[in-house]
Amino acid sequence: MMSNKRFLIGVPALMIVFSVVLYPFLPEQVPVHWSIQGVPDSFAHKSIAVLLLPMLTLGIMLLSRLMMSLTTFREKYGEAHDTHTFIMNAIVLFFAFTHVVMLLLSLSPQSGMLRLFIVGVGILLAALGNVMGRLRPNPMFGFRFPWTLNDEVVWRRTHRVGGRWLFVSGLVIALAAWVLPLETTFLLLVVLILGGSLALAYMSRELWLQRHSGA
Repeated sequence: MMSNKRFLIGVPALMIVFSVVLYPFLPEQVPVHWSIQGVPDSFAHKSIAVLLLPMLTLGIMLLSRLMMSLTTFREKYGEAHDTHTFIMNAIVLFFAFTHVVMLLLSLSPQSGMLRLFIVGVGILLAALGNVMGRLRPNPMFGFRFPWTLNDEVVWRRTHRVGGRWLFVSGLVIALAAWVLPLETTFLLLVVLILGGSLALAYMSRELWLQRHSGA
């Protein structure tokens, strides 16, 4: 299995190789953002667009690796290292996927790649939800509400429920991307994420109050 160190180097390198291969064929202005209707509304010169996500990916990977290598982090959260690594790798792979979709969309705007991107968002959410219940309080990942950070029992219960919600939401979004209009799918994504986050915040607060009301 590829070590995480090779993964750290390999993913941004492959992103750059992909950029170099496509660079001669890219338009001068590459779309880097789309409206909820699926219409490009922000552009960057191709010399910037091809490096934007690879450099951002590399920066995030180096920062996360630095944090997880700190002595204090290892001492406090070392037992959850594999979960932290999985989450970081999933995010990095999603960035690489986004980079590929962005460049291919600039070559073929009507190719349906935007729907594929939303499917990728759904898969990422489902993957994160699948491991969220294994997280312990830490300074990097998770549902970091005041009540979860203050009480590990509240943290664990919130993350068990939140993990299921993320997993189901991800599957719903991945399926909706193929059958619903883009605008409807984007709105559904926002409702699921914001609504679920508010519900989890309320739940964690109620759990905390139940546990500490008599303190």
